[in-house]
Amino acid sequence: MGNDCTHYLLKDLRILDVTNGPSGSYASKLFASSGAAVTKIVSTVYYPNLFRDDNKYLLYYSNPSKKDAAIRSLLSEQKWDLIIKDSHSCGQQLSSQAIQILNQKEDLVCITIQFPEEVDVDEEQSLQAIAGWRTSTGDPEKEPLTIGGYPAAYLVGAHAATAGLFALLERNWTDKGREVYIDALIIAVSALEGAYSKFKAAQIVHHRVGNRHRYMAPMAIFPTIDGNAFIGAPVDEQWDLFTRWMGVENKSHWNTNDGRLNHYEEIESLILGWSKKMTKEELFETGQAFRMPFGKVQTFEELDDCPQLQHRQLISHKNGGKYILPPFKISKHQLNSSTSYSKPPVESWNKLRIIDLTSMWSGPYCSRLLADQGAEVIKVEAPHRPDGIRANQDNQAPFFRELNRNKKGVTLDLRKESDQEILMDLIESSDVLIENYSPRVMKNFGLTSEVLRQRNEQLIIISLSAFGQTGPYRDFVGYGPTLEAMSGIASLTFYQDETPWLPGFSISDIGAGIHGAFALGATLFSRSIYGAGFTIDVSQYETAIQFIGDRIIEGNKSQPPDKKVFEQSIADLVRNLRLDFYIGIKGEPTLGMPWKSEGWERHSKLAAPLLGEHNDEIKKRKKGDRYEILYY
Repeated sequence: MGNDCTHYLLKDLRILDVTNGPSGSYASKLFASSGAAVTKIVSTVYYPNLFRDDNKYLLYYSNPSKKDAAIRSLLSEQKWDLIIKDSHSCGQQLSSQAIQILNQKEDLVCITIQFPEEVDVDEEQSLQAIAGWRTSTGDPEKEPLTIGGYPAAYLVGAHAATAGLFALLERNWTDKGREVYIDALIIAVSALEGAYSKFKAAQIVHHRVGNRHRYMAPMAIFPTIDGNAFIGAPVDEQWDLFTRWMGVENKSHWNTNDGRLNHYEEIESLILGWSKKMTKEELFETGQAFRMPFGKVQTFEELDDCPQLQHRQLISHKNGGKYILPPFKISKHQLNSSTSYSKPPVESWNKLRIIDLTSMWSGPYCSRLLADQGAEVIKVEAPHRPDGIRANQDNQAPFFRELNRNKKGVTLDLRKESDQEILMDLIESSDVLIENYSPRVMKNFGLTSEVLRQRNEQLIIISLSAFGQTGPYRDFVGYGPTLEAMSGIASLTFYQDETPWLPGFSISDIGAGIHGAFALGATLFSRSIYGAGFTIDVSQYETAIQFIGDRIIEGNKSQPPDKKVFEQSIADLVRNLRLDFYIGIKGEPTLGMPWKSEGWERHSKLAAPLLGEHNDEIKKRKKGDRYEILYY
């Protein structure tokens, strides 16, 4: 095992935060949580946020002119690696003198978070409204719901922090900084499970479907003796077992997911009568024992007593306060010996090789962000079990195209020794291996981190799982709604009767993906300076908890009063040309990159791969070719 370096990995970085809204504060929080020295400039009327401002130095100013003077003084007299700004007009924009000083700092990375003019400084409600979140969440017969916490703002902040790390990594190669513009609207729309790409491709519109999953059944919240539980049996084999557990006779029209979706009211009425006879803990534990993605709906007060979170020490109590740690754990592995082969140092994006064993959403989103930058990403799928996001459409499924553009595809059956050896040959010349299996799977393949490091000591291994690689829930299964129910998000999303409601899409999936990308960026940055390999453990459960971190620390369940905000659906966004999008190499439209910067490519170089499309190119490579980079 390596040494835990999560809290000091970025200790040599100095960050200046001059933002006005929660997204920028969350971006600098991620840096501070990873050891960077963060200074945030705030007004004297600013009340520190106990979640976002932890581990920061707050510099107060009394009026706008004092703020600009402070910024100019800090920029002139001190060395900074990164400055974070936003476009909110409520805070004074930088003066021409401050901008002139910025322009003279050739090695400074500058991040600007750009919001549509309809988004106010609080960001959350207005961003959810104009990005189509509210039109996707709630009872179709009632007013739409705003999802509790700060999920939209913190998603934007996590993207801003990740882009900053990518630019800092690039600075290690070039000695030059850059200006990066973060597109808050594209990021918020990216959370909608491919809704934009689906609409562009087939005019499919996201409507509110109630307190259940949009595409799988049964997947919904049900009452129990002592609260509520999320019940999910979306796979056909699980459904057969579930009917026997409930003691009901299965019906032929329930035997497929489409059949269960078409008859969800009939099925949910049966589950409703059954679930009320059991406790939520009983349902959760038994369902998970059957490998079903059940979850107990928890309030934020109940999170303190969760054995998984206690084991992983996500929430800590000290000095009379409560603190929430990042949703990832990073271990550093020093190089103990000289290996027979050594991959040359990475000095550009297209010399970065990533082996991508992930499927569905969180992992493919994480790796696609690096593929868009120019890294070579090799997507590995089992020939007998391809990525479920292909949805029986191979590479024509719109969401698959959005998540997997700019990647190469190969099929490997990791149950076979010969295919494992091909994977190990690839690992020898790779920088990163990313996987999102349940923790037991890689061990069952015999592909533990110790085995992988025997072939490549410098490898960065990143695992994105539902509950993390350790703890009593480590082998439990979870879909996005499982984790949104357990994290407290559902309990903070409600109508007047306070029944917990699921978001109309999985915000924890993209949340895990972007937090994984941040952790990966941090390790790549550190490795480029100090060497060593790293292991990253990302918990999707803990990622979802970040979105309500303020509420956990403040102990406040009340929702902010609804504002009169301008709402848009995905159809509105397309009609009004509000979003940047790719026209891929084969003419397919997908949502654009979440950021823009001069020199960072914006056009797709590779279409999302057919299943096994690059088998011949990759599998037939000779041993002596193991270090050759596959350029586009």
